[in-house]
Amino acid sequence: MTRNGLATKSRDAITRDPGPHGRLVVVPILRSGALARQFCQSVGRANVEAVFERSFYLRCGDEFMCVGEPAIGNGPLTLIADLGPLARVGLQPGRPALICGRHIRFGNAIRLDLDGCEPWHPPRWPMSPPAIRLADRYAELARCAAAEAPQEGFARHIFGAHEPFRPPPPPERIMRARIADFENWLAAMLDPGHASVDDVATPVEDLIGLGPGLTPSGDDCLVGALASLDALGERATHAALARAITGASPARTSPLSQCFLKAAAAGHIGENLHRAVSSIMVGDIDAAVAAAGQIGHSSGWDMMAGIGTVLRVAAAARLQATDHALAS
Repeated sequence: MTRNGLATKSRDAITRDPGPHGRLVVVPILRSGALARQFCQSVGRANVEAVFERSFYLRCGDEFMCVGEPAIGNGPLTLIADLGPLARVGLQPGRPALICGRHIRFGNAIRLDLDGCEPWHPPRWPMSPPAIRLADRYAELARCAAAEAPQEGFARHIFGAHEPFRPPPPPERIMRARIADFENWLAAMLDPGHASVDDVATPVEDLIGLGPGLTPSGDDCLVGALASLDALGERATHAALARAITGASPARTSPLSQCFLKAAAAGHIGENLHRAVSSIMVGDIDAAVAAAGQIGHSSGWDMMAGIGTVLRVAAAARLQATDHALAS
């Protein structure tokens, strides 16, 4: 998944001997997201927060940056590099890193070089389809969710793919109630004739941190909603949702998820989510589902739940506005 042939032989990781401390593994960074570049320019020291199979996270206070292999996809908080050479060195949570605008260094063992890396920015959104097409895209997504969405998370509830005759346990009832409250808030925000509900942020806040994991289902749902509102050009509702998110207490969710929420509220989303929303806009639902499947085990489908909520509510609001215009 390298772009423009960047993973060429001249940019492969190399090993140098720094002297008595052993051999230094030098890994060139291929691409950098906008927020990752800011992190490198503003943070002098950080610690390894978590290590996964294809990526690791650095943390300084409440700010995070991901360093990952090309297969994870580009993102605003991400540096992309071939991390294979690091396997023999090993990174553990808590390991300190020294950072400057040109490199990230882990003692005398590892140096990640930023010289020559390409900045990554998502492309422009495709044209928003008419309201009737939004309703059609939602229906197609619902059919896919019935077959492919995981049992955990929001997707089966939002797309109606759950078991309707099974009495839901208390946590599930809470989830459904909060999803319904958020949909009502969103419908009010998208209704041009409705009184302002901008200052009523409770339905948004109640989704933050809802569900297990480093990025809970409620957070992922809100990120998907932000992305789709941006793609549809619903600027006022996007701004209201962003304000509700940034105004909520950080203690509602994990520090890492809070960082992703803040990024999405500022208009920064990852490559796979951007591809999912863009594919829906042009009617390629299979490509959208494939892109969402690249985002964690259930996070992609939770983001799809937020996208689907916006599609359904926006389609209804726009069709209603058209009917009113024709009747007047």
